[in-house]
Amino acid sequence: MENIKFGTDGWRGVIADDFTFANVSIVAQAIADYYRDKTGIKKGMAVGYDTRFLSKEFAERVSEVLAGNGISVILSSKDIPTQCISFAVKERNLTAGIMITASHNPPKFNGIKIKGSFGGSVLPEITNKIEALLGKNKVKSISLKEAEKRGLIKKENLINPYLQRLRSFLDEKILKKISLKIVYDSMFGVGEGLLKEVLESSLSKIITIHPRYNPGFGGLNPEPIEENLKDLKRRVREEKADLGIASDGDADRLGVIDNEGKYLTPHQVFSLLLLYLIEERGLRGKIAKTVSLGYQPERIARKFNLPLRETPVGFKFICEKMLKEKVLFGGEESGGYGFSEHLPERDGILSALFLIDLIQRKNKPLSQILKEMEKKFGNSLFRRVDFEDIKIDKRKMVEKFSSSFPPSLGGIPLREVKTIDGVKFIMKDESWLLIRPSGTEPKVRVYAEAPKKDQLDRIINEGKEIVKCMRVF
Repeated sequence: MENIKFGTDGWRGVIADDFTFANVSIVAQAIADYYRDKTGIKKGMAVGYDTRFLSKEFAERVSEVLAGNGISVILSSKDIPTQCISFAVKERNLTAGIMITASHNPPKFNGIKIKGSFGGSVLPEITNKIEALLGKNKVKSISLKEAEKRGLIKKENLINPYLQRLRSFLDEKILKKISLKIVYDSMFGVGEGLLKEVLESSLSKIITIHPRYNPGFGGLNPEPIEENLKDLKRRVREEKADLGIASDGDADRLGVIDNEGKYLTPHQVFSLLLLYLIEERGLRGKIAKTVSLGYQPERIARKFNLPLRETPVGFKFICEKMLKEKVLFGGEESGGYGFSEHLPERDGILSALFLIDLIQRKNKPLSQILKEMEKKFGNSLFRRVDFEDIKIDKRKMVEKFSSSFPPSLGGIPLREVKTIDGVKFIMKDESWLLIRPSGTEPKVRVYAEAPKKDQLDRIINEGKEIVKCMRVF
C-alpha cells in the first residue's frame, strides 16, 4: 500500500491523514499474518504506547486485531517508554512487541515500531516482509472487552519490572551517596518521574519541567536537540543545577546540559559514555556507531584498541551489529545509546543514569569531565541543518559524488568519501560533512563536525550550497 512505508525505525504518518485507525488496522493485520505462524499464537506479544494524541486508542486497536487473529497480548496499562516494550518482550520470551509512537517527530505524527524477541528493533528484512503482506488479508478483530473476557488481552504495568532492571546497574552504596541537583525535561513525553523513582534512595533533588500529558507537546518538537532545550538550559542556570537531562517523546533518546548550562552534543555524550564503560566499569568490546557520529569515538577506540563498526543511520543497524557481533556499546547522532549489558535498544533513561553515576564516581562537575576528555581526544563541535519538504534520490546523489566531489571543505583537503548512508566527506584533519535524506521525514539533513567554530561554519555553509544544487535530483 503506497501510503504505508516502513522507514528508519518503523512506520510513521500524519494523524488523521495517513495514520488512521483503518491503516493502523491494516498494519496490525500484516504483523499478525507475519507472526501468526512464527510462534506468535504460542508466545504472544506486548503492545505499548506513548503520550501522543490517540496513542492509547491506536494501541488498543492493534491489540484487538492481534487478538482477532488468536494472538495473546500483554497491553500496557499506561503510557511507557519504547524500551519498556523491548524489555518486556525479551524478559517474558514473547514473540514480538509493538509500540505506538512517533518518537521525536512533531506532534502531528504518530507511528508503529516493531520489536523482535531479542528486545530490539526488527531488521529491514522483516519489515519488508510485513510490508509485502499489507492488505493481503481481511482485517480480523474482536473488541477489547471481549478479548479481555477471553483472556486474549491482559493489561499490565510494564514500568516496574523495567525500573527494577535499571536499578540493578547501579552500585547501591554509590547510589545512596549521590547528591546532585538535576533538572529533568520530559518534553511532555513518557519519561516524567522515572529518574526520580530510580534515584529515590539517593540524596538527589530532581526538578521536572514540561511534564506529560500534552498531545501538542507544548508547541515543541519532542526531540532533545539544542534548539528545543532553551527552557532546560535556562532552568539549569537558574537552579545552579549539576546536570540537565532531556528525553524525547518515547524516552529512548537523551539530551544533556552540563552544570554551566551548556548543551553537550550527542558526539560528546557518546564519547563520555564510552569512556565511562571503559574506565569506570572496566568493560571492553566492540563499538558501533552510525555514520552520522564523529571522530572522538574513533580516537577512543584506537586508544584502547577496541574494534569499531560504522553503520547507516538508524538504531536498527546498531541493533543488528549488537546481535551479530556482540557489540558492547552502540549509538547514533540523534541521542540514542544502547548497552549490551541491557538491551540491543536505545535507552535514554539508562543513559542518563550512567552519566549521573559517572559524575558521582569522578566527583567532578560534568563540564570539567568533558574538558579533560577533550584534552585527550580533541575538541568536537557539531551542527545539523535540515532542509524541509524536499526529496532527493539517494542513489543518484551517491552516484554523482562517487565520480565528482569537492577537493576540500572548510579549507581542509579531502581525505576520503564514504557512501554508507548518503555521502560523507572526511577531511585530512578528520573534520567531516554528511549529506543524507531522512528516513523518517521529507527532509534532507546536513551534518558536520570540526574542532573549531569558524571551520564548522565554513563546512556547514558549503554543505548548504551543495544541497541547494541537488534540488534538481
